[in-house]
Amino acid sequence: MLSLKDLVKMLISSFIFTFFVIGCQTAEEKTDPDQYIKKIQKERIEKNKELLDTTVSRFNQEERAQFAMKGLQYFPPDINYEVDAEFVVDTSTAVFQMETTTDRKPNYRIYGYLDFNINDTACHLTVFQNVDFKDHPEHGKYLFIPFNDNTNEFTTYGGGRYIDILIPASPNITLDFNNAYNPYCAYADRWSCPLVPYENQLNVTIPAGEKKYK
Repeated sequence: MLSLKDLVKMLISSFIFTFFVIGCQTAEEKTDPDQYIKKIQKERIEKNKELLDTTVSRFNQEERAQFAMKGLQYFPPDINYEVDAEFVVDTSTAVFQMETTTDRKPNYRIYGYLDFNINDTACHLTVFQNVDFKDHPEHGKYLFIPFNDNTNEFTTYGGGRYIDILIPASPNITLDFNNAYNPYCAYADRWSCPLVPYENQLNVTIPAGEKKYK
């Protein structure tokens, strides 16, 4: 018959083993690189299809023909550029007219700020909300992050790139630079695109997401 002391030891050992196994399984599920790469590749294939689909594409016949020949260019998916970020909401500043590549000036407001690390470098980005679309049933769910980094003009579009994120429900979010995309101005001069604000110039190299098109 087991003594009380031996029984306690067995229970503690069982708890430690269970905790260790569950913890390992959870970590593996969160960082499965193969599934992550497949997800990103599938999303890119779908985007190319949409750009060629005459029922949904915003591009004209000539631009679609160019896409059909070339397609969008991407860096290989890299899970190291899916980063944990701290999101701070701050909507205290007034609505302003964002500068664009043309005379168009859409209405935006600062919605908050993101802090995160890229290759051990601390980074800070301002997050914006398009006020003109904030009540839209679909577009109103998203926030806008224009940014520059050290790849611009070399391997990525010189005017910078964008990331869209859902309005966060918590201060801790995942920011995935594999989803960074070019503004329409990277494809044709007829578009009007927001310029990257000075405060969103990152002094880091981010070889993730969409590359130069031209």
